[in-house]
Amino acid sequence: MLEVINGFLMIYFIVLCVFNVFVPYLVKPIAACFSRPSNEERTIWAEVVKLKAEQKTISMKEEFAAYSKIQRKINKLEGQLKEDSQSRMSKSIAIKGSIQIILQVVLALVTIVSVIWFRREPIVALKTNLFPFTTMLRYPSDMPNSISTHVWVLVSNISLRTLLKPIIS
Repeated sequence: MLEVINGFLMIYFIVLCVFNVFVPYLVKPIAACFSRPSNEERTIWAEVVKLKAEQKTISMKEEFAAYSKIQRKINKLEGQLKEDSQSRMSKSIAIKGSIQIILQVVLALVTIVSVIWFRREPIVALKTNLFPFTTMLRYPSDMPNSISTHVWVLVSNISLRTLLKPIIS
């Protein structure tokens, strides 16, 4: 029923469509590389853990002053960690949004340029005649009963999003 005319273009556009579907899921690991806790945050966290361990060795009833002093230090360091964490999270959100926009724009430009560049190349040929739709399916190609790159990208995008939705959700 189908005859593949240009297998390279068929695979090329399918890969582009797959990347397009997975862009939101590629953003998270890429952004994680840019928003890791700093050495200062790690040092503060290690100090908080050390102070909590030290605090557990002190009896609250017998040495209230020393216990309270350590608790104030812990509270101060945890407050600083919270501020640093909030600023890192806001930067992370900005980075994720920027990366997602950049990836989507790059993929859209590559897809648009490719579709325009290969607009007259048919991807597959149908052995049967789909009379009312043949002109629409093959436009702007001249080959009868063929599917052009425009239609192939549209069909691939919709079908891949539908097929991969249960897997990625």
